[in-house]
Amino acid sequence: MKGRLSVRERLEAARGKFREYEGRLRQLEARLRQLEARLRIIQGQAQRAGGRARLRWKRLDRELRGTIDTTLARLHGLLRTVEPRVRRSLEQTSTLGRGLRAGIKAGVAAYRRSRPK
Repeated sequence: MKGRLSVRERLEAARGKFREYEGRLRQLEARLRQLEARLRIIQGQAQRAGGRARLRWKRLDRELRGTIDTTLARLHGLLRTVEPRVRRSLEQTSTLGRGLRAGIKAGVAAYRRSRPK
C-alpha cells in the first residue's frame, strides 16, 4: 500500500510537473515562431512564383497553416491542463504558509506564558 505524501512532497511533485510543462510550453512556442517565420517566407515566394510553382507554394502554405493550427491546439490543451494544477499548488502553498505562521505565533505565545515574570 502506498503511503500518503506529505504536503512538502506534494509541493515538490507539483513543482517538478510545472517545470516539465514550462519546458514543453517553451518548445511549442519556439516551434510556433519557426513555423510562422517559414510561412512568411513561403507567402513571399508564392507571390513571385507563377504557374505550377505558385500552386505548389499555395499547397505548402495550406499545409503549414494546418501545422500551425495543430501546434496552437496542443499549446492550448497544455495550458488547460497546467492552469488548474498551478492554481491548486498556489492554494496549497498559501494554506501551508498560513498554518506555519499560525503555528509560530501560537508557539511564541505559549513560550511567553511559560516564562516567569
